[in-house]
Amino acid sequence: AGRGRGAHQWHSPAGLGLYLSVLYRPQLAASRALLLSLATGLAAQSAIRRSAGISIDIRWPNDLMIAEKKCGGILVETSVEPSGQLRHAVIGIGINVRHTHLPEELATIATSLHLANGGDYDRQKLLVALLKSLDDEVRLLESAHSAEALLERFEAASTWVRGKRVRVEEAGGYTGITAGLSPQGFLLVQTDEGPRTVLSGGVRAL
Repeated sequence: AGRGRGAHQWHSPAGLGLYLSVLYRPQLAASRALLLSLATGLAAQSAIRRSAGISIDIRWPNDLMIAEKKCGGILVETSVEPSGQLRHAVIGIGINVRHTHLPEELATIATSLHLANGGDYDRQKLLVALLKSLDDEVRLLESAHSAEALLERFEAASTWVRGKRVRVEEAGGYTGITAGLSPQGFLLVQTDEGPRTVLSGGVRAL
């Protein structure tokens, strides 16, 4: 469900969440690795909408959100060939599904599909939808000239990509307004000192 701020423990009671890792050997250059995370976000958004009837937001680059609270996350780890091509990618996905309550330290920042909409959701149904959507997204990403289309779809799917006032934790911390994505999928932020490129996440709304 998420990590507490103090003890840094993971709250994940058995039978309530969906957690999986998927191994891919995509035909992609290492320079496009971030696009895998964005594609996975789109796959999760589609799968949750189709299997649970819930519309979620995506906080760049890898957080799944419902009403400003995190309901899931994505972590992509890659291995690179000497040629610069990806050898493989391990895509980890965690989604809070059936949690009826969360610890006090998480309740203000995290949620679940059940808490958001009250349903008793089937994790197996969500898993099947997620794997199908993820496979579709990775196949699209491997096709020619797909990066630009992916970035356009991610921008349309996420309220965090453009026009949102945020604080960024990297590079000493700064604030600004999100201004779209770079061709590599990095988040652009317009600050009072000029444009900045967010490289590693840590983006929060002001």
